[in-house]
Amino acid sequence: MRNTKVLVEGAVVSGIYTLLFLISMYIPFFSLVSFFVLPLPFIIYLYRHNLQAGLLLWAVTFGVSLAFAGINGIIVTLFSGLTGIVMGELYRRKKSAFAVLLGGSLAGIINMLATIVVAQIVMGFNFVTELKKQFQIAIEKAEEFYTTTGQDPSQIERFKEQAELIPMMLPTYIIGGAVILAFVTHLAARMLMKRLKFDTPSFPPFREWNLPKSFLWYYIVAIVLTFSTPEKGTALYTVTINLYMILSFALIIQGFTVIFYYAWIKNWKRKRIILLVILLFLLNSFLPIPLEVVKFLGIIDLGFMIKKRLKPKQ
Repeated sequence: MRNTKVLVEGAVVSGIYTLLFLISMYIPFFSLVSFFVLPLPFIIYLYRHNLQAGLLLWAVTFGVSLAFAGINGIIVTLFSGLTGIVMGELYRRKKSAFAVLLGGSLAGIINMLATIVVAQIVMGFNFVTELKKQFQIAIEKAEEFYTTTGQDPSQIERFKEQAELIPMMLPTYIIGGAVILAFVTHLAARMLMKRLKFDTPSFPPFREWNLPKSFLWYYIVAIVLTFSTPEKGTALYTVTINLYMILSFALIIQGFTVIFYYAWIKNWKRKRIILLVILLFLLNSFLPIPLEVVKFLGIIDLGFMIKKRLKPKQ
């Protein structure tokens, strides 16, 4: 009886996934949010049953995807299925929200790398080469615009230098994209699971977030590597810029937790905090100092535990 119920529910969930999959493939707007929505059937089904049932559902949806959309369907289902199964299993094991985020992020990284490899082998599509080509086209159009409007085209040189770094920073984009996808998928899954009366983990208040102290040492290593000025285009250069960018972003988040903690102690209204954050980003677009100050706060907090020293009013 139990197995019959699992199979029947699996067939229903498979049908729901197929419907969402077809909508995402043929309706442009929905395709933008499909990466957050398509893992949800796997998450719910696996949470209600077990890993074996989730893997069986994944196998069935592979066949459906291949029938309707060929290799593109396989790639989409690989992406959504792996993310959904990893996160669903972590939910089922009652892991914390951060553990779910980590698992979903790792699944996303594997998915993106697999997509790049499959695109290269099966379709002959080199993602890095295509990325360079698109940026070169954008720069050429910008040069043409500057020339026709009588502006100084020498400013384009700065954009060219930045464009050269973009393919080298592909690991940063992959990791950042995977974390964002996992975070939004968790929020969507939590909303759905709360409606279904399932117990789901939530993140602690943002002001209470803390990175491991080891991140500070990793950042020091990244700084040392940066000052060693590795030769441009080498593997060490690529590792250095990606490590520095990823850790800088993490420390900026840590710095914002300090700001939010201070705002909580002072009983600031939410609007005031939001305006401050927006103002910092706006100022940083003109002069890259505000976020460096925020990053410095994050570094000091990891080293000296500022938030523990700030005492809320009794």
